[in-house]
Amino acid sequence: MAGNRLQCHRNIARQIPPRASFPDTDGPEATAEERRGMEWKRPHVAVELHGEAIAGRSATVRRDLLRLSGDVAVHTLDLAELLYEAQTNGYPSQWGFESLADYAQRELGLKPRKSQYLSKIISVMHAVGLKRTQFEHAGTSKLREISTLDPTGSYFNKDTHANEPLVDHIVRLVLDSDEMTVEQVREEILRLTGRLGPDRPTTKSYTVPLSAYTDVIKPAFELIRMRLGSQGRDADGAALDYSDGAVLECICAEVLSDVHNQPEPIELPMEGEI
Repeated sequence: MAGNRLQCHRNIARQIPPRASFPDTDGPEATAEERRGMEWKRPHVAVELHGEAIAGRSATVRRDLLRLSGDVAVHTLDLAELLYEAQTNGYPSQWGFESLADYAQRELGLKPRKSQYLSKIISVMHAVGLKRTQFEHAGTSKLREISTLDPTGSYFNKDTHANEPLVDHIVRLVLDSDEMTVEQVREEILRLTGRLGPDRPTTKSYTVPLSAYTDVIKPAFELIRMRLGSQGRDADGAALDYSDGAVLECICAEVLSDVHNQPEPIELPMEGEI
């Protein structure tokens, strides 16, 4: 049974479609078994739009986004699909915003990170060829974790000494999400990205006076970020800053590497000098 399920996962995952329109969401919600056995079909390719049609679609998307943002909890995936469409087609710049995150924050009241991960969820689901009826059951929390995996990447299985396409694991995690908690999904993501053991992420919190953060910590972090530069580009082409954790690690490494910060060596008396 497990072998058949894995084969089903691979059959779905390996038929990766090109960029296409949103998945068909018509019809009743499928059961878990139906999702696993559902025949993959290439999504309908969006009709190319020109001139007034583009402007009309852009205006419709913006209007619908504003309407759905009034109740994000109810319309999360609907909002995610429209955010993805807006980002893919460059609508935010047409509306006078620097990026999707800038638009979502200023017009919809969404935090930049939220708009980015919602769009990323749909982007990854499209990349692995899953329709909405196959992934919506997973819920936003699990989909957010799963979509941090790169569909074009691979995982080196030390037991089999072989590289496994991450697209297979993404599909497996989505289709089997009913059998896993969010924490179990998160642990599997850490395993697939090699961040277990000493590389496991850890969160620490500290309390400092506001003046210390404003006058000391924040300026220091900004100086380190200027030195480090950008760690890449997001989907809008904007530069990505290094995280606070990476900056703090850099600062601490510099402190430890400075010989002036090392303790003075203790000279023990030689035998016979006592």
